Amino acid sequence: MRRAAEIVAAAREVFLDKGFERSSVAEIAARVGVVEGLVYAYFPTKRDLLDEVLRGMYVPLIRDIEAGFARLSGLRSRLRFLIWRHLRVYVEEPGLSRIVLHEVRTAPEYARSVLHDLQVQYTSFLMRTLREAETDGELPPSTDAELVRSVVYGGIEHRMWATLFGRGAVDVELTADRYTEMVLGGIRRAAPRAATVARDADLEHRVTRLEQLVDDRSTRRSVASAPSRSVVATTSKRASARARSAKA
Repeated sequence: MRRAAEIVAAAREVFLDKGFERSSVAEIAARVGVVEGLVYAYFPTKRDLLDEVLRGMYVPLIRDIEAGFARLSGLRSRLRFLIWRHLRVYVEEPGLSRIVLHEVRTAPEYARSVLHDLQVQYTSFLMRTLREAETDGELPPSTDAELVRSVVYGGIEHRMWATLFGRGAVDVELTADRYTEMVLGGIRRAAPRAATVARDADLEHRVTRLEQLVDDRSTRRSVASAPSRSVVATTSKRASARARSAKA
């Protein structure tokens, strides 16, 4: 296991120096001081090595979030904590964050990758926060949790893009405060609107259904009150016959 750990540590260094695609297993082996074949004995592919490097970043991160999350309660406190912790990832791990955004999440196999599973675990704390806020009455049941997740993590990714490439620093505390208030304000303003739209849609459905029932009933009455064709024809013949008799 010591040798495997050495290989993973060397792989991390090489990936950070060159990126995943431009790195080679031979270079990783050289840093460890072993032959390339030994690396493959532990990790069959370069992608397996990357998965292990990313697992080394995400697993402690998820544990750290889990510990902090357990000490907090309430929508705002938990949301602020998750935003603050995510901002720190970009500040503390810019190199691996670049690899994740540029070379892993854009790959066609991402949905079946180790990183995808780790990312689901990582963002599950936000989903839990929103579900419990609905249960506690802090948010209405109509809250779009998937949309909120996209806003939180997608927005932070965009905000921190320049930082990842060394173009400007970010005040994590201040940004966490501002972003938390912005997200909370958006959710709370959207919630009454969503409820109104849902009520309007339900009302429109009920009115449409009522109109259909009225139309159906009117149609049935018209059919029931209208004489049949045979009755009309017989009546017409009798009237014609009486007219001819009168002339005669």
